Amino acid sequence: MLAGSYPMSVDAKARVTLPAVFRKQLIDGDKKTIYLVPMNGCVNGFTPEGFERFVDGLFEYGDHHYDPRSRRDVQLRTGLWASAVEVDIDSAGRVALGKLDAAKPGSREKLGLTADVTVVGAGDHFEVWNTQKWNATQASFEDDLDALLFHD
Repeated sequence: MLAGSYPMSVDAKARVTLPAVFRKQLIDGDKKTIYLVPMNGCVNGFTPEGFERFVDGLFEYGDHHYDPRSRRDVQLRTGLWASAVEVDIDSAGRVALGKLDAAKPGSREKLGLTADVTVVGAGDHFEVWNTQKWNATQASFEDDLDALLFHD
């Protein structure tokens, strides 16, 4: 499981170094490929298997399952896969955020991933946030956690 938050910087070639503890869990022998998926105000990083589980899980709720004859389900599933950008973790443990712009120009700037970022563990995947945006989301976290933990 990926946990913790780590302040990092995006280098001049639009790469960010993943924390060593994350790399140990994400790299499996020669398998160094991950999918970067922009959503929810940040970039999410999944192993190929993890992204497949994530997409499949989105369609598994209540009595609903993915329906290949549902135009909506097919479009959503295709859209999710189309938004994913395949990158390799290089020998220095970096991922190329710049590949997001190759797939969809302006993606990095829109998310604010140009200088200071925070790499966050989210259990089965990691997230890369603009540090200011991350800090803003954490401002309300304590109140939200308190409300979740205690009912009075």
